[in-house]
Amino acid sequence: MVFVLLAALVFHGLVVFAQLNSRDDAFVDHDFRFWAAMATLSFAVWIALLVRGITAIRAFPASWRRGRRWWLASLASYAVLMLAAGTMLGGVSRGNSFEVPIRHFPALITVLTAVGAAAAAPWVISVWLAQESAKKAAEQVTAPDGAADPTAIATAVTDVLTMWRTIERSGLAPSLIVSTSAFNTGALRLALIGSGAVEPDDFPPVFVLGYGAFFAAVLVAILLPLVLTWRTWAFALVERALPAPDSGLLGEDLIAARTRMEAQLHIDGRFLRNPLAILSVLSPFATALVTTLVPSGG
Repeated sequence: MVFVLLAALVFHGLVVFAQLNSRDDAFVDHDFRFWAAMATLSFAVWIALLVRGITAIRAFPASWRRGRRWWLASLASYAVLMLAAGTMLGGVSRGNSFEVPIRHFPALITVLTAVGAAAAAPWVISVWLAQESAKKAAEQVTAPDGAADPTAIATAVTDVLTMWRTIERSGLAPSLIVSTSAFNTGALRLALIGSGAVEPDDFPPVFVLGYGAFFAAVLVAILLPLVLTWRTWAFALVERALPAPDSGLLGEDLIAARTRMEAQLHIDGRFLRNPLAILSVLSPFATALVTTLVPSGG
């Protein structure tokens, strides 16, 4: 009920803003409402993910927690990252000749972008928290401290699987935020071209595709260090739990046991074909591609 009320307020707020700053009443009264509806849906999704992200951080193990100084440094780093990404994207888009017939529309986009960035913040910081924990755990597993303790191995397996779930969630949530942003850009293009306010050549599909590809690359850059550290940790755990004999020759039973453990830890060959991993990386670009294939009318 709260989200419905919030969505209604956002939608009507966007419409009122457009009416007060309109340069093309026909566009504002018709096609703009389509974009406003899509932006409102995205806004609701972002707020839900923001709440879910904060809840996820609070549920992390106590060993993952950091002090105030770490949080301030991480939030500052995230702000710099978002500012750099926005500056780069703005520099690329500055050469486009289309203009939305609403005064102060760039300011409105800036506000929406800030909301999306805020929604992604807890998920990106989750990745950084997990990265530190995975790196420390990997160092402990690879340390030559004698025979493996079965209890310690069992605990480490649980931790590796927890890390895997964190990777899944922290990949899917930002990809959903970026995908809805790309969809909004595509919806804006359709609204402008469909109303005749902008010519198709002035707002080419490559702009939407570039938007999706750019943020897909940003997601990869954020997630890849954690994924690599997690895989290093998991493979080291397999070596510790099921060590090779002194001869170095692996028997069939040992190979089978290692294969089962790698599958349990999600580090076997299926990882590269995992639909969630693929979706996390490619969904922003795929969403942008779909929106460019929708007929824009005339």
